[in-house]
Amino acid sequence: MNVLKFEIKNLIKSALIWSLICSVLVILFIALFPSMKNSGMKELVGAELNALPPSVLEAFNLESTMDFSNISQYLAYAMQYIVMAGGVYGAILGVSSLIKEETEGTIEFLYSKPITRTRIVTYKLLASAIVYYIYIFIVGLATNIISFMVIPEDVKALDVIMDIKTIFIGLAFLGYVFMALGFLISTIIKSSKIAVPTAIGVFFVTYFLGIIGKLKEGLRFFKYLSPFEYAVPSNLIKDGFDLSYIFMGMGIIIISVIGTYVIYSKKDMRI
Repeated sequence: MNVLKFEIKNLIKSALIWSLICSVLVILFIALFPSMKNSGMKELVGAELNALPPSVLEAFNLESTMDFSNISQYLAYAMQYIVMAGGVYGAILGVSSLIKEETEGTIEFLYSKPITRTRIVTYKLLASAIVYYIYIFIVGLATNIISFMVIPEDVKALDVIMDIKTIFIGLAFLGYVFMALGFLISTIIKSSKIAVPTAIGVFFVTYFLGIIGKLKEGLRFFKYLSPFEYAVPSNLIKDGFDLSYIFMGMGIIIISVIGTYVIYSKKDMRI
């Protein structure tokens, strides 16, 4: 348990920084909502969307019928950028997890303790999962507070709360998928110096695979290779969770975690 506490202590500062940045972005995005209720702004946005081809709108998670004066639809649009940030953060937590001990030389400290490699992976998984949950909780709290401040009088607060809850469940799922992938990658890369670029690269490569899958009819299956598609806020609010995406995401998590344990237990450490 000392390893778990030590890992959480090491990660909590970055979690608070990410939470603060994303919370500020949420506040800025949602603070703009009242101006979207202006009829002129509504018509302008609608005209711009109607000018784009349907395939392009789908690729970037927009619809020609999207009404930015509707707080739920506006939330869904604004929060997709926070979901992207959450996916990147989850990937960074995972990719940086195991390799940093070798690069920084602290693996010797761990090996001086009566602890197996399996327990090292377990504690690091738990620490990353807990820290990511703290990040989600803080950003979710900020989202609820600012949303309450701009909810129109004719909209039920409970409906907005449920929409926010759905978005953040999706964010948690997305983050843990990328975190699991990151852990697997962390057993393969050679230095922590490339951890963050690798994490960002993995996220955006898969993100653009999803865009390609929506633009090209014959490449629709690419969407399943893009975890971001599993948690697109507008889709979650409109249609709920897609079971095929849930199964795919759970499969990625299970395979990645098992692969992490297997590879790390056999890896030659640089001590």
